[in-house]
Amino acid sequence: MKLGFLNTGFPKITSVFILVITIVIANIGFNYFIIKKNKSRIAEMTEVINPYIESLEKFKLIVTESKMYATNWVYLQNSIEDKVSLDSLHKIQFPALKKKLDAQLLKFDKKQDSDSLVDAFLKFYDLIKVEKEIMTTLVTFDDYENPQKKFKCEEIIESEILPRTQVIMNQLKGLIKRNREDAAVLNADIQQDSSRMTSSMLFASIGLFVFIMIAVSFISGGIREPVLKMKNIIQQLGRGELPKEKILANNDVIGQMATSVNALSDSFTRTSFFATEIGKGNLTVDYDKLGDNDLLGNALINMRDSLRSYSDDMEQQVQERTYEVIEKSAKLKIAYSEIKDSISYAKRIQESILPAEHMITDVFKDSFIFYKPKDVVCGDFYWFTKIGDEAVIAAVDCTGHGVPGAFMTVIGNSLLNQIISFSGVTNPATILSQLDQKLHQTLKQHGNIITNDGMDAAICRYKISKNEITFSGAKRPLYYYKKGELVEIKGNKSPIGSFSHNLDKNFSEHKIHVSKGDALYIFSDGLQDQFGGSEGKKFMISRFRNMLNTIQSLPMKDQAKKIEKEIAGWQMDYEQTDDMLLIGIRF
Repeated sequence: MKLGFLNTGFPKITSVFILVITIVIANIGFNYFIIKKNKSRIAEMTEVINPYIESLEKFKLIVTESKMYATNWVYLQNSIEDKVSLDSLHKIQFPALKKKLDAQLLKFDKKQDSDSLVDAFLKFYDLIKVEKEIMTTLVTFDDYENPQKKFKCEEIIESEILPRTQVIMNQLKGLIKRNREDAAVLNADIQQDSSRMTSSMLFASIGLFVFIMIAVSFISGGIREPVLKMKNIIQQLGRGELPKEKILANNDVIGQMATSVNALSDSFTRTSFFATEIGKGNLTVDYDKLGDNDLLGNALINMRDSLRSYSDDMEQQVQERTYEVIEKSAKLKIAYSEIKDSISYAKRIQESILPAEHMITDVFKDSFIFYKPKDVVCGDFYWFTKIGDEAVIAAVDCTGHGVPGAFMTVIGNSLLNQIISFSGVTNPATILSQLDQKLHQTLKQHGNIITNDGMDAAICRYKISKNEITFSGAKRPLYYYKKGELVEIKGNKSPIGSFSHNLDKNFSEHKIHVSKGDALYIFSDGLQDQFGGSEGKKFMISRFRNMLNTIQSLPMKDQAKKIEKEIAGWQMDYEQTDDMLLIGIRF
């Protein structure tokens, strides 16, 4: 009978446990494959893709700095530090970065990236050649005082440096975007495989539970008759219950089976607890093996150790990436501060070209200038000089605002100095004509090149001994109050510059004899175009005229305060639309 029991019971039990162990080992092998695969992907991200993207970001920064230093070389004569930085960028920084990128490209199998980056290098070498032309043209103080050389370099900035820089920046942005997308896909694969591994562990635990129930069923079927007590215990295990009592083991085959059942119960309890703790993320939980050859126990411990190693690696990677983010954030903060300082310095330069207030009030005792830039730097400017018995004052509105508009104000101020202060031209119409011609020459707006760069201007010449005003305007009018009545003198419809208009322009002149108490105003269109009010509409020219009518009895300084208060009340929380300039004079 015992031999029959051995021949019928144990083959079933052995087969079941072999199958259970096979499934567990297969699951561990699958998890090991996933962990190894993820380690390889993480290494690719940290050692190849991320350093490559960081180098591309550095290349983009070098291109931006190159443009800034070249621009400063032309417009900031005394910026020695920027000139040294530009030379260092050409000779040291860019060659070092290119060598690094060439080495990184060897680790990639991306022909598209290689071709695009090589093309970007070639374009940047061409850009360096253009910048070197500026560096060799403007060397000494006399070079900067030479208008031909100065204007040539300014044209190179506008027509060569800025467009070429933009093309390279767009190309690098595309490269960075494509590689970031590849990195995102790789990271998604890692997350997906991790999810699969978690699901595999869950299914393995469920499978183990199912096969234990099958094993209990086989054992129960094999020894039902001789061992009733063992039958009840096995039935409890078959229902997923853990028996509270232990089977007394005898020194025979049944005792050995009883011992095995007890061990199985303990193993099930420990395995369940172990799996539960790992599911909670406790990778430091201990697991007592049944013996040195406990395959399941060893497999579970190896799985715990592998997961713990993977978790430690991931935590290290997170710490490293966090440090990189903090470091890059600090660099961006420094770059922002440097750009802000540069714009503030540009504001001081622009303010330095504006005439001092006392120069104007020495001639026009009762006058004001309402000047409110939209941004830190401004696209509107005013100009004044006194030559003998004549004084010339101008209000100029350049194309755009902010930094682009500010560059135009520098050009406009320089040209007015040449025409009036150096050449002695005081006739307003002639000033506008020469200003138009010189601006076209400066910007090279000829042939089929179409651009709207230019400026609107109102210019008045005051002959002090004759009390006579001569006015000429390019798209800007003159408002003139005589005995409380408003007279509008319109300027010509053509602006200064702007290739969309006829180059052969004629500007009209208007002479006015002024008497004591008369007032005149010249201005840009910034006030009338300001949005505000309860409905968010423009201020409009009609409301502008009404405002001037209501303040005519006030001194000019008080008029300026009233205007500022009126505009602020109209604007409310709306953003300023454009630069604002208004000059008022009472005789």
